[in-house]
Amino acid sequence: MRFGLHLPQLGRAAGLDHVVRIARRAEEAGFDDVWVADHVAVPTSLAGMPSFFPEPVPLLSAAAARTSRVGLGTSVLVPAYRNPMQFAKQWATLDWMSGGRTILGVGAGWLEPEFDACGVPMRRRGQRLDDYIGGWRAAWGGAEAYTSEHFSFRDVRVKPAPTGPVPIWIGGSSPGALRRAAACEGWMGTWAPLDVFGERLAELRSHPSGGTTTTSIHMEVRVGSPLHGGGRWSEVGDGYGDRPVATGGVPELAELLGGYVKAGLQHVLFVPLARSEAEWADHVAALVELKSLLGSGNRPGALENRR
Repeated sequence: MRFGLHLPQLGRAAGLDHVVRIARRAEEAGFDDVWVADHVAVPTSLAGMPSFFPEPVPLLSAAAARTSRVGLGTSVLVPAYRNPMQFAKQWATLDWMSGGRTILGVGAGWLEPEFDACGVPMRRRGQRLDDYIGGWRAAWGGAEAYTSEHFSFRDVRVKPAPTGPVPIWIGGSSPGALRRAAACEGWMGTWAPLDVFGERLAELRSHPSGGTTTTSIHMEVRVGSPLHGGGRWSEVGDGYGDRPVATGGVPELAELLGGYVKAGLQHVLFVPLARSEAEWADHVAALVELKSLLGSGNRPGALENRR
Protein backbone atom coordinates (compact mmCIF):
# COMPACT_ATOMS: atom_id res chain seq x y z
CA MET A 1 0.00 0.00 0.00
CA ARG A 2 1.29 3.44 -0.95
CA PHE A 3 0.40 6.85 0.45
CA GLY A 4 0.30 10.36 -0.95
CA LEU A 5 -0.32 13.68 0.76
CA HIS A 6 -1.91 16.75 -0.81
CA LEU A 7 0.06 19.92 -0.12
CA PRO A 8 -1.56 23.06 1.42
CA GLN A 9 -1.96 24.70 -1.94
CA LEU A 10 -5.03 26.86 -1.39
CA GLY A 11 -7.40 28.23 1.19
CA ARG A 12 -6.63 29.66 4.59
CA ALA A 13 -3.56 27.53 5.26
CA ALA A 14 -1.90 28.13 1.88
CA GLY A 15 1.55 29.65 1.55
CA LEU A 16 4.85 28.82 -0.12
CA ASP A 17 6.74 28.25 3.12
CA HIS A 18 3.97 25.99 4.36
CA VAL A 19 3.90 24.03 1.08
CA VAL A 20 7.63 23.38 1.30
CA ARG A 21 7.48 22.55 4.99
CA ILE A 22 4.72 19.96 4.48
CA ALA A 23 6.56 18.47 1.49
CA ARG A 24 9.68 18.02 3.62
CA ARG A 25 7.63 16.59 6.50
CA ALA A 26 5.93 14.15 4.12
CA GLU A 27 9.30 12.95 2.87
CA GLU A 28 10.66 12.57 6.40
CA ALA A 29 7.54 10.66 7.46
CA GLY A 30 7.79 8.18 4.60
CA PHE A 31 4.95 9.31 2.39
CA ASP A 32 5.44 8.08 -1.15
CA ASP A 33 4.42 11.28 -2.95
CA VAL A 34 3.04 14.80 -2.55
CA TRP A 35 0.40 16.35 -4.77
CA VAL A 36 -1.20 19.59 -5.93
CA ALA A 37 -4.43 20.31 -7.80
CA ASP A 38 -5.27 22.53 -10.75
CA HIS A 39 -7.66 25.32 -11.66
CA VAL A 40 -6.67 28.19 -13.93
CA ALA A 41 -9.69 30.51 -13.82
CA VAL A 42 -12.16 29.96 -10.98
CA PRO A 43 -15.78 30.82 -11.82
CA THR A 44 -17.33 33.27 -9.35
CA SER A 45 -20.46 31.11 -9.36
CA LEU A 46 -18.67 28.35 -7.42
CA ALA A 47 -19.36 29.33 -3.83
CA GLY A 48 -16.68 28.37 -1.34
CA MET A 49 -13.97 27.79 -3.93
CA PRO A 50 -11.11 30.29 -3.60
CA SER A 51 -9.71 32.07 -6.61
CA PHE A 52 -6.28 31.93 -4.94
CA PHE A 53 -5.14 28.73 -6.65
CA PRO A 54 -1.37 28.68 -7.39
CA GLU A 55 -0.16 27.01 -10.57
CA PRO A 56 0.94 23.36 -10.09
CA VAL A 57 4.31 23.23 -11.86
CA PRO A 58 5.95 26.14 -9.97
CA LEU A 59 4.71 24.74 -6.66
CA LEU A 60 6.07 21.28 -7.42
CA SER A 61 9.34 22.88 -8.50
CA ALA A 62 9.61 24.51 -5.09
CA ALA A 63 8.89 21.19 -3.39
CA ALA A 64 11.41 19.43 -5.65
CA ALA A 65 14.16 21.88 -4.71
CA ARG A 66 13.73 21.13 -0.99
CA THR A 67 13.24 17.34 -1.13
CA SER A 68 15.19 14.44 -2.59
CA ARG A 69 13.03 11.30 -2.60
CA VAL A 70 9.33 11.99 -2.41
CA GLY A 71 7.29 11.82 -5.64
CA LEU A 72 5.70 14.93 -7.14
CA GLY A 73 2.24 14.67 -8.66
CA THR A 74 -0.81 16.55 -9.94
CA SER A 75 -4.31 15.52 -8.92
CA VAL A 76 -5.34 16.35 -11.46
CA LEU A 77 -4.15 18.82 -14.06
CA VAL A 78 -6.41 19.74 -17.01
CA PRO A 79 -4.11 19.86 -20.06
CA ALA A 80 -6.78 21.41 -22.29
CA TYR A 81 -6.19 24.76 -20.59
CA ARG A 82 -2.57 24.85 -21.79
CA ASN A 83 -0.52 24.83 -24.97
CA PRO A 84 0.51 21.16 -25.25
CA MET A 85 4.01 21.76 -26.61
CA GLN A 86 4.85 24.38 -24.01
CA PHE A 87 3.55 22.08 -21.29
CA ALA A 88 5.60 19.17 -22.67
CA LYS A 89 8.69 21.31 -22.12
CA GLN A 90 7.62 22.46 -18.65
CA TRP A 91 6.89 18.98 -17.35
CA ALA A 92 10.00 17.46 -18.90
CA THR A 93 12.07 20.14 -17.18
CA LEU A 94 10.40 19.45 -13.84
CA ASP A 95 11.05 15.72 -14.20
CA TRP A 96 14.66 16.33 -15.23
CA MET A 97 15.40 18.74 -12.39
CA SER A 98 13.74 16.47 -9.79
CA GLY A 99 15.65 13.39 -10.84
CA GLY A 100 12.67 11.58 -12.35
CA ARG A 101 10.24 11.94 -9.46
CA THR A 102 7.11 13.19 -11.24
CA ILE A 103 3.70 11.59 -11.66
CA LEU A 104 1.54 13.45 -14.17
CA GLY A 105 -2.08 13.16 -13.10
CA VAL A 106 -4.42 14.53 -15.77
CA GLY A 107 -8.13 14.73 -16.53
CA ALA A 108 -10.32 15.75 -19.42
CA GLY A 109 -11.93 18.55 -17.40
CA TRP A 110 -15.52 19.23 -16.40
CA LEU A 111 -15.97 22.94 -15.68
CA GLU A 112 -17.35 24.63 -18.80
CA PRO A 113 -16.90 28.26 -17.62
CA GLU A 114 -13.21 27.52 -17.13
CA PHE A 115 -12.92 26.13 -20.67
CA ASP A 116 -14.61 29.33 -21.89
CA ALA A 117 -12.22 31.52 -19.92
CA CYS A 118 -9.26 29.69 -21.46
CA GLY A 119 -10.68 30.01 -24.98
CA VAL A 120 -10.90 26.25 -25.48
CA PRO A 121 -14.02 24.34 -26.57
CA MET A 122 -15.23 21.76 -24.07
CA ARG A 123 -16.52 19.56 -26.87
CA ARG A 124 -14.25 16.58 -27.68
CA ARG A 125 -12.19 17.20 -24.57
CA GLY A 126 -11.59 13.47 -24.19
CA GLN A 127 -10.09 13.20 -27.65
CA ARG A 128 -8.02 16.31 -26.96
CA LEU A 129 -6.58 14.67 -23.86
CA ASP A 130 -5.77 11.47 -25.79
CA ASP A 131 -4.00 13.53 -28.46
CA TYR A 132 -2.01 15.49 -25.90
CA ILE A 133 -0.88 12.33 -24.10
CA GLY A 134 0.16 10.76 -27.39
CA GLY A 135 2.09 13.86 -28.40
CA TRP A 136 3.86 14.14 -25.06
CA ARG A 137 4.96 10.54 -25.11
CA ALA A 138 6.25 11.02 -28.65
CA ALA A 139 8.13 14.25 -27.87
CA TRP A 140 9.59 12.92 -24.61
CA GLY A 141 10.67 9.75 -26.38
CA GLY A 142 12.69 11.70 -28.93
CA ALA A 143 10.24 11.82 -31.84
CA GLU A 144 10.60 14.85 -34.09
CA ALA A 145 7.10 14.64 -35.58
CA TYR A 146 3.61 13.75 -34.42
CA THR A 147 0.19 14.26 -35.97
CA SER A 148 -3.25 14.27 -34.35
CA GLU A 149 -6.43 16.33 -34.36
CA HIS A 150 -5.46 18.57 -31.45
CA PHE A 151 -1.67 18.37 -31.21
CA SER A 152 0.80 18.09 -34.08
CA PHE A 153 4.44 18.99 -34.63
CA ARG A 154 7.23 18.25 -37.05
CA ASP A 155 10.97 18.82 -37.33
CA VAL A 156 11.40 19.86 -33.69
CA ARG A 157 12.99 18.42 -30.56
CA VAL A 158 12.02 18.84 -26.90
CA LYS A 159 14.98 18.90 -24.51
CA PRO A 160 15.75 18.22 -21.77
CA ALA A 161 13.95 14.93 -21.93
CA PRO A 162 12.42 13.53 -18.75
CA THR A 163 14.72 11.33 -16.71
CA GLY A 164 12.63 8.31 -17.72
CA PRO A 165 9.16 7.50 -19.04
CA VAL A 166 6.76 9.79 -17.14
CA PRO A 167 3.99 7.87 -15.34
CA ILE A 168 0.62 9.27 -16.42
CA TRP A 169 -2.32 8.79 -14.08
CA ILE A 170 -5.87 9.49 -15.24
CA GLY A 171 -8.37 11.20 -12.96
CA GLY A 172 -12.09 10.57 -13.09
CA SER A 173 -14.51 7.67 -12.99
CA SER A 174 -16.46 7.91 -16.24
CA PRO A 175 -16.27 5.05 -18.75
CA GLY A 176 -13.96 7.19 -20.91
CA ALA A 177 -11.65 7.95 -17.98
CA LEU A 178 -11.44 4.28 -17.02
CA ARG A 179 -10.69 3.27 -20.60
CA ARG A 180 -7.99 5.93 -20.78
CA ALA A 181 -6.53 4.92 -17.40
CA ALA A 182 -6.23 1.31 -18.54
CA ALA A 183 -3.82 2.48 -21.23
CA CYS A 184 -1.79 4.55 -18.75
CA GLU A 185 0.17 3.91 -15.57
CA GLY A 186 -2.40 4.93 -12.98
CA TRP A 187 -6.05 5.63 -12.22
CA MET A 188 -6.99 8.23 -9.62
CA GLY A 189 -10.64 7.82 -8.76
CA THR A 190 -12.79 10.08 -6.67
CA TRP A 191 -13.82 8.95 -3.19
CA ALA A 192 -16.88 6.72 -3.44
CA PRO A 193 -18.66 4.03 -1.38
CA LEU A 194 -16.81 0.74 -1.34
CA ASP A 195 -19.27 -1.05 -3.63
CA VAL A 196 -19.04 1.74 -6.20
CA PHE A 197 -15.25 1.67 -6.01
CA GLY A 198 -15.38 -2.08 -6.62
CA GLU A 199 -17.55 -1.63 -9.71
CA ARG A 200 -15.22 1.00 -11.14
CA LEU A 201 -12.17 -1.13 -10.42
CA ALA A 202 -13.77 -4.11 -12.16
CA GLU A 203 -14.47 -1.96 -15.22
CA LEU A 204 -10.87 -0.70 -15.22
CA ARG A 205 -9.51 -4.24 -15.01
CA SER A 206 -11.77 -5.38 -17.85
CA HIS A 207 -9.85 -3.28 -20.36
CA PRO A 208 -6.68 -4.52 -22.06
CA SER A 209 -3.66 -3.61 -19.90
CA GLY A 210 -5.99 -2.46 -17.12
CA GLY A 211 -4.61 -5.12 -14.83
CA THR A 212 -1.27 -3.33 -14.57
CA THR A 213 -2.65 0.15 -13.86
CA THR A 214 -1.97 1.49 -10.35
CA THR A 215 -5.26 2.14 -8.54
CA SER A 216 -5.61 5.23 -6.35
CA ILE A 217 -8.36 7.27 -4.74
CA HIS A 218 -8.53 10.92 -3.77
CA MET A 219 -9.62 10.87 -0.11
CA GLU A 220 -10.64 14.11 1.57
CA VAL A 221 -10.16 13.45 5.26
CA ARG A 222 -10.96 15.19 8.50
CA VAL A 223 -9.28 13.62 11.52
CA GLY A 224 -11.18 14.16 14.77
CA SER A 225 -14.28 16.32 15.02
CA PRO A 226 -16.22 16.89 11.79
CA LEU A 227 -16.76 20.28 10.26
CA HIS A 228 -20.26 21.69 10.30
CA GLY A 229 -22.30 19.90 7.64
CA GLY A 230 -22.82 21.87 4.45
CA GLY A 231 -20.62 24.69 5.71
CA ARG A 232 -17.52 22.57 6.04
CA TRP A 233 -16.01 23.80 2.79
CA SER A 234 -16.38 27.46 3.61
CA GLU A 235 -14.86 26.70 7.02
CA VAL A 236 -11.75 25.22 5.43
CA GLY A 237 -11.74 27.69 2.58
CA ASP A 238 -10.18 25.29 0.11
CA GLY A 239 -12.94 23.18 -1.34
CA TYR A 240 -16.30 23.29 -3.04
CA GLY A 241 -19.49 21.31 -3.38
CA ASP A 242 -20.96 18.69 -1.09
CA ARG A 243 -18.37 15.99 -1.65
CA PRO A 244 -18.10 13.11 0.84
CA VAL A 245 -15.47 13.47 3.54
CA ALA A 246 -13.94 10.64 5.57
CA THR A 247 -14.17 11.71 9.21
CA GLY A 248 -13.11 10.07 12.46
CA GLY A 249 -10.20 8.98 14.56
CA VAL A 250 -7.22 7.04 13.28
CA PRO A 251 -8.63 3.57 14.16
CA GLU A 252 -11.95 4.32 12.43
CA LEU A 253 -10.25 5.66 9.34
CA ALA A 254 -7.92 2.65 9.22
CA GLU A 255 -10.89 0.29 9.36
CA LEU A 256 -12.67 2.25 6.64
CA LEU A 257 -9.69 2.37 4.31
CA GLY A 258 -8.84 -1.26 5.00
CA GLY A 259 -11.91 -2.35 3.06
CA TYR A 260 -10.69 -0.52 -0.02
CA VAL A 261 -7.24 -2.05 0.31
CA LYS A 262 -8.78 -5.54 0.42
CA ALA A 263 -10.81 -4.66 -2.68
CA GLY A 264 -7.67 -3.79 -4.63
CA LEU A 265 -6.69 -0.22 -3.75
CA GLN A 266 -2.94 0.32 -4.12
CA HIS A 267 -2.52 4.03 -3.38
CA VAL A 268 -4.45 6.68 -1.49
CA LEU A 269 -4.05 10.43 -1.73
CA PHE A 270 -4.93 12.05 1.59
CA VAL A 271 -6.39 15.56 1.31
CA PRO A 272 -6.51 16.99 4.85
CA LEU A 273 -9.40 19.31 5.62
CA ALA A 274 -7.41 21.55 7.94
CA ARG A 275 -8.11 25.21 8.65
CA SER A 276 -4.72 26.35 9.96
CA GLU A 277 -1.06 25.41 10.04
CA ALA A 278 -1.57 23.94 13.50
CA GLU A 279 -4.41 21.74 12.24
CA TRP A 280 -2.28 20.70 9.29
CA ALA A 281 0.48 19.57 11.64
CA ASP A 282 -2.04 17.56 13.69
CA HIS A 283 -3.51 15.97 10.56
CA VAL A 284 -0.13 14.98 9.16
CA ALA A 285 0.82 13.38 12.48
CA ALA A 286 -2.45 11.43 12.52
CA LEU A 287 -2.04 10.34 8.90
CA VAL A 288 1.47 9.09 9.65
CA GLU A 289 -0.09 6.88 12.33
CA LEU A 290 -2.82 5.78 9.92
CA LYS A 291 -0.21 4.96 7.31
CA SER A 292 1.70 2.80 9.78
CA LEU A 293 -1.45 0.81 10.59
CA LEU A 294 -2.10 0.02 6.93
CA GLY A 295 1.51 -0.60 5.84
CA SER A 296 3.58 1.18 3.20
CA GLY A 297 5.52 0.20 0.09
CA ASN A 298 7.70 1.74 -2.56
CA ARG A 299 6.53 4.87 -4.30
CA PRO A 300 4.49 4.15 -7.44
CA GLY A 301 6.11 5.77 -10.43
CA ALA A 302 9.58 5.74 -8.90
CA LEU A 303 12.26 5.65 -11.52
CA GLU A 304 13.22 2.04 -10.79
CA ASN A 305 9.55 0.94 -11.10
CA ARG A 306 8.71 2.75 -14.33
CA ARG A 307 7.81 0.84 -17.45
